[in-house]
Parts: sequence; structure tokens; C-alpha cells
Amino acid sequence: MFKRTLKYFAHLYLFWMTFFAADRLLFLFYNLDTSNHSFVELAEPFMYAIRLDLSTVCYLIFPLFLLWIIHLFVPVRHFRLFHKIYFLIFIPVLAFGMVTGLEIYHEWGYQINRDAMSYLQFPKELWASSLNSPLGLLFAIYSIYSFLFLRWGLRITDRCQNIADEASGLNFKWIVKNGGVGIISIFLFGVCLRGGLQQAPINQSFAYYSTNPTMNAAAVNTVWNLIYSYSREAHKNPYQFFTKDEMKGLIVPVENNNIVPQIFSGKNNNIVLIILESTASEMFKSMGSKNQFTVYMDSLITNGLLFNNIYGSEKRTDRGIVSILSGYPSLPLVSIIKQPDKARTLSFLPKRFKKVGYETSFIYGGESEFANMKSYLLNAGFNQIIDKNNFDEKDMNSKWGAHDHVVFNHALDEIKKMKVPFFATILTLSSHEPFEIPMAPVFKGNDRQTLYKNSIIYLDRSLGDFMSDISQKPYYDNTIFIFIADHGFRVGDAINWYPRRHGIPFFIYGEPLKKEWRGKVVSVVGSQIDLAKTILDQFSMDTEGFGFSRNLLSKSTGSAFYTFNHGFGWIEEQQSLVYDHELKNVIYFNDGVSDSINNHLFNKGRAYLQNAYQDFIDR
Repeated sequence: MFKRTLKYFAHLYLFWMTFFAADRLLFLFYNLDTSNHSFVELAEPFMYAIRLDLSTVCYLIFPLFLLWIIHLFVPVRHFRLFHKIYFLIFIPVLAFGMVTGLEIYHEWGYQINRDAMSYLQFPKELWASSLNSPLGLLFAIYSIYSFLFLRWGLRITDRCQNIADEASGLNFKWIVKNGGVGIISIFLFGVCLRGGLQQAPINQSFAYYSTNPTMNAAAVNTVWNLIYSYSREAHKNPYQFFTKDEMKGLIVPVENNNIVPQIFSGKNNNIVLIILESTASEMFKSMGSKNQFTVYMDSLITNGLLFNNIYGSEKRTDRGIVSILSGYPSLPLVSIIKQPDKARTLSFLPKRFKKVGYETSFIYGGESEFANMKSYLLNAGFNQIIDKNNFDEKDMNSKWGAHDHVVFNHALDEIKKMKVPFFATILTLSSHEPFEIPMAPVFKGNDRQTLYKNSIIYLDRSLGDFMSDISQKPYYDNTIFIFIADHGFRVGDAINWYPRRHGIPFFIYGEPLKKEWRGKVVSVVGSQIDLAKTILDQFSMDTEGFGFSRNLLSKSTGSAFYTFNHGFGWIEEQQSLVYDHELKNVIYFNDGVSDSINNHLFNKGRAYLQNAYQDFIDR
């Protein structure tokens, strides 16, 4: 019985895997100049696609799998008829989507998704737009593709044993035996659906591997991408507070035309951007802490440039990364990094440096596919992405991956290989819950706050060792070190949606920092999104596309915007406020500010949210 069952499902898997491989081959020949690529390069998308393809197969055969589970206990008649109907529906429909997707990517630069499918409601316009497409060629491909796979599918149906007679019926022994088989099968099927036992369910990042977007698109399963796009909620702006005319008076240029001071000396300075996991500003003595949790980082601040009034855009790494590298604000309930079609339209800090000859690298001891981060990083212009797959198995000694001291040591090796000038980004992880650290704790206790404090001390020590080692390298004297957190942490009695919870460190250190700027503190209000323009202006680089970012050295009025669930926080020098859109409730934190100013700032915050969310929708 089970040999026939295994043979049956193996045949189904082979059928669909071949179906996807044929689609991928057509995609490459249709959208890529294959003559400029070697056989190995053309084969790579097939290899990186395997896991996503297997997950998609599980989605597609789920109806048949469900019938098989039912038949273990209840006879299922006309199984072959179900099989025939299954292929007669799925093959023509999926083949049409795949062939249509060839031309959609060729013309629009992204795979077929819900947005593309939405144009089906405009058949006349759709037909008019398609008249310049090679309809004859596409129809021929569709006809041959459908015919060959439909014929194969129906042959599977004809050869399929009628397994209805294998049902257990009411036989107790068979029920027990088949019940065990059913439970094991459901577990294995579920593992295949999520793409494995890794921490994050499978997503596009597991297939992304190249800086060539067409190669990445080829590796992403067309059917999976379409299903995923429908799993995302349709985006309509839920924050319609003002008319277009009213918005004009509230959305004003974020900075003035003052001449921005140049804080760096030398040319073609290297950059090491260190993103500190879950690091709150109030852990630093330089920013108000009574204890010395960050002895080494505070010593860097003493000889560096500190921005002491900076806020994280949200409470998640996937939001903070985008705000830092793209100067893009966080939004309530959505994460642009999880939607590659939108994320790829952003501007990227590393890509700007890459464009002028910098070598770029991203170094992280965890799973780069988590939260779809890898696809974003590849679009961001990193030449190389180092993650847990580049570390020895013995170094995977925490829940999230390699500990910080291991990552910093690995970073030294990777940076050594890079050509100057370089832009290297390091993301730490040991200060993420559950705060596992490979050292004896300084503070005793297993409560969340104590564990967090110890993890920050460990991060600080690891960073100190890294800076000590890198100071001996030949490129050190021409290297700028930028430190910023991906988000803050709820220290003590801080409330999750209040400004204190979102305070983060941001400071710059390095030999190229001019002496008159060392030890200086800039207290203008700002956020992660302001890092991009602040740095790009120092290198006289193009800042187009970073419209939400502001140069913190421009001496213009500062502000910070962060989000939580269905609300936002808005911070300016004279007032901070929090607005919960579900409760329609606003809280002001400075009682000494007049109602007119409060209302104006509240309107500015709501206008910012409305404008930012609309920008997201329009991408």
C-alpha cells in the first residue's frame, strides 16, 4: 500500500518540479541575454529555487493530499475523476499565468502578482496595452506548454491506482495504523509547506542570491510569488486625515538651505556602519545612564560626534534596517521589506557608495532570510552578504546564530579582503532576546531587565575588542565608524509606545573626523531615517530618492516619527505626542505647550503618516 502511495506522490512532485523548471527556463531565455552568461550562471537559479519550488508543490497538491488523508479512513470513490478535474483546471490556468508573467516582467520589471492581476478588471485597456507584445509567440508557448503538461498529467491519472479500496473503513486496527501514518504525513507535509525547520517560514529571500534582479526573479517560483502577493492585504490608505490642499500646508521641506559643515577630512574615506541590536540610548552614561553598561562605547563618544536626541522608527529590526539604509519611515501594521516588489523601488545608501566605486559588504551572524531581509539587502547594493551560512557550525551557539565577538572577528577577516574604499555594514545580534551571552554575567538574575543589561555589557566588550584589533589595520586611519541601533528597548518602566522606549544611540568616530568635531554633541531631534542624508551630504553624493531623510547638521528644526500597531509618535524639541488611531486618542507629554501649538504638531504628525503611507501604496 505505502509503496504505491510513495510512488504516487513522488510522481506528483516530479511533475510539478519539472513544470516549474520549464517555466524558469522560458523565463531566462525570454528576459535575459543568455549569451552573456555561462552555463553555471544559468543553472544557479534552478539550484536556489529548489526549496521554494518544493513548498509550492505542497500548496498545489494539497487538495490531493487531503483526499488521500480522508481515504485512509473513509473510501473515496472516483479518485481518478478528481485527479482528471484537478489537472484540467490547474494546468491551463497556471500555464496562462506563467506565460503572461514572461511579458509582464519583460515590460514592467517585476513578476506577475496581485497588482498585475488587478488589471483584468479593465479588459479593453489590457488588450490595448498588449497589442505591442509578441502575442503570436506567447500563444504558441502557452499552447505547447499546456499541451505537453496536460498530456503528462492525464497519463498520471490513467496510471493512478484506484486507492479507494485501501481505506480502513471501521476496522479498529487499520484506523490505529493509518492514524499514525496520517499524523506523520501531516507533520512532514507541514514542514514542506513552510520550507523546512528553520526559524523563519520560507519567503523570497531563500531564493535570492544574486545582485542581478533577473536572476533572482528567475529563482523565485512564479506560482509562489503570486500566492504570496494575494496573502498580503490590499493596501488602501486608512489614514485619510486631510485633503490635498490641506496637506500642502502641513508637508513642508524638512530642512533649510544653510550650508552644511564638512566634518570629515581626507578623500574616499572607508565606512564601517555598525548596527547595534536592541540598544537603548539610556544604557549610555553619555546619554543619562547612572551605571556604566557601555564603558567602551562611551569612550568612543568622548572622542567622537554624538547625536543625543535620536529615535528608532519602530521596535523591529526589519523596520530599522530600512530606515537606516533607505532613509524610509516605518508604517503601522506593514513592513515594506517583506514586499520585495515595493522594497526594490527604494533608494539605498550602500548602492550610492557602490556607484562611485566603493566595495560593499553586509555581515551578520544570523539568518539573512529572516523577515525577507536578504532580498532587501541584495537590492540595496551589497556586493557580498555574510550570514550564518558563512560561519562554522561550532559558532552557531545562540538562538539567533553566532555571538557578537565571533561576528566581529569574522568581520575583521572579511574587511581585510575588501578593496578600498569600502562600505561595510555589521549587524549585531547577542543583545536580542533571549539575551544569550558567552560570558559570566555582571549582574545576577534571570529577569528580562537583568539579562538585557548583561547582553549590552557583552556587546560593548565585544565591540571594544573589535575596535582595538581594527585600529592596527592599515586602512584604519582613513575609516569612519558609524554606530546606530536598529531599535530601542523597554528599559525599566518605559511604556512601549512612548518616546522613551524608542530612544537610540547614534554616534560617529574615526580618525577622519575633524578635531573640532570630536567630543561634540548635536542635540537636534532626529531619527534613523536621517542618517542617510547626513552621510551622503558629507560625501557630496546625490540624495535624490531620500525625500524623508534630513541632514542633522543643517541646523533646521528637527523632528522624529515612529510607529506602533495602529498609531504613531511625533517628537519635536518643544513637544512630544502619541496618537492611537484605533482609540482616536492623543497624549501630549509637555503640559506647558499651548493648545494651538499642540494641534499644529498633531496635524503635522497625521499629515506625515498620511503622506508616508500613500508613498508606500504608490510604489
